[in-house]
Amino acid sequence: MKTIKPLALPDIPPDGGTVTAVTVQKKDPDRCSIYLDEKFAFGIHVDLVLEAGLKKDLRLSEDECRELVSGDLYFKAMKRCMSFIAYRPRTEFEIRTRLKELGVPEEVSKRVMDRMLDLGYLNDKEFAKQWVETRSRSKGFGPLRLQMELQKKGIDQGLAQEAVLDACSDELVLKNLQDQMKRAIHRYRRDVDITTKKRKIVGFLSRRGFSTADIFKQMDELKIS
Repeated sequence: MKTIKPLALPDIPPDGGTVTAVTVQKKDPDRCSIYLDEKFAFGIHVDLVLEAGLKKDLRLSEDECRELVSGDLYFKAMKRCMSFIAYRPRTEFEIRTRLKELGVPEEVSKRVMDRMLDLGYLNDKEFAKQWVETRSRSKGFGPLRLQMELQKKGIDQGLAQEAVLDACSDELVLKNLQDQMKRAIHRYRRDVDITTKKRKIVGFLSRRGFSTADIFKQMDELKIS
C-alpha cells in the first residue's frame, strides 16, 4: 500500500522579513514564491498573495508569515484531493480519510469537503449508482458483494441497498450467477469428490456476492455432480 506523505508547513523565518520578490512558480502558475530579504521563504497560492496584498518592500512579521502558510494548507489539500479523484470518483468517506492521512486540521478538512460538495465533485448517491452498474456488468458480481464493497467505501447501508436494488434486476443477477457458475464448474472440473466440488463452487460464488439460496437453486437446476 502506498504511503501517504502528510502535508507539512514550511519553516518560517524567525522575525519574518521584508518582501523582496513575489514570483509565479514555473511548475504551477497558481502558486507564487515569496522571497524575504533576498532569500526564498515559502510558496503560497496566488489567491493569498492577492488577498494579503503582498508586494515588494512589504514587511511581514513572523505571525503574518505563519498565517499565510497556514492559509495555504487549504489550497494544498484541495489540490491533493483533486488529484485523488482524477483517477476515479471517490466517496465522501474516502476524501475525509485522505485528508486525515494528509494530516489536515479538522477546520481545513471541513472547508475542503464543503467546497468539493459545492462543486459537485462528491456525490455518494451517484457514486453508488455508477459503482454498482460498472461492477455488476464488467465483473459479474452479485448484489451481496456489491453492497459490501459500497459500505467499505463509507456509503451508508441504506443508500448502498438502494443502489443495488435499482441497478441489479432479477434478470441481471441471474445472468451473472449463471456466468459465474460456468467459471466455477470449469475451475473445479478436476475435483472427483462431489461434496468437495460443491463446497468449492459455493465458496467461489459466495465470495462473488450471491446468496446461498440462489446458488443451491442453480446447482440443483444444473444437476451438478
